[in-house]
Amino acid sequence: MHFVAFLGCDGSGKSAVISGLTAALRESGNQVCLGHWRPNVFSSAPSERVLATADDPHGQIPRGLFSSLLKLAWLWFNWWIGWLFTLRKAKSQGYLLFDRFHGDLLVDPIRYRYGGPMGVARLAVRLMPQPDLVIFLDAEPEVLLSRKQEVSREALMAARIRYLALCESNPSYRVVDASQGLSSVIEDVQLHVRRLS
Repeated sequence: MHFVAFLGCDGSGKSAVISGLTAALRESGNQVCLGHWRPNVFSSAPSERVLATADDPHGQIPRGLFSSLLKLAWLWFNWWIGWLFTLRKAKSQGYLLFDRFHGDLLVDPIRYRYGGPMGVARLAVRLMPQPDLVIFLDAEPEVLLSRKQEVSREALMAARIRYLALCESNPSYRVVDASQGLSSVIEDVQLHVRRLS
């Protein structure tokens, strides 16, 4: 059916929205497969490094050029192996929902410790499997900081500008006001998802 990915700054409510959408889709008889950032092709549990990044997304030192390019190639490989052996089938049977995906690297390379050329990253992202729909959960930095304080106001402002620019340049991206109540956000997201059918 459809591959839907969610992007948003910390505090935008991605997890809660995905949970609500998942429940609504399953209640309607749809199968739902969930993912985060990249397919876990060779591991079923997050590593300590991933957990540390989630707790302090901008607290890690960026990799050097060679290791950044190697990690980017590893990301590309994971996406294609995951897509060919698992995710493509999951999409054909129902909905594939991802909390962040490879496109997030273009907005927030620091989160993923990427220190290589952004031109190479943009090319790699274009050559990975693409979502049918990307939902960007948008909110002012003040709203985001009232929910989470893991990233500075300045970093949130800069990321929001980059996310909105990404949305303007991609026809499959949609902006949803995440400052609304959770039920309203989920309703707006469901409307965009229904339009895919």
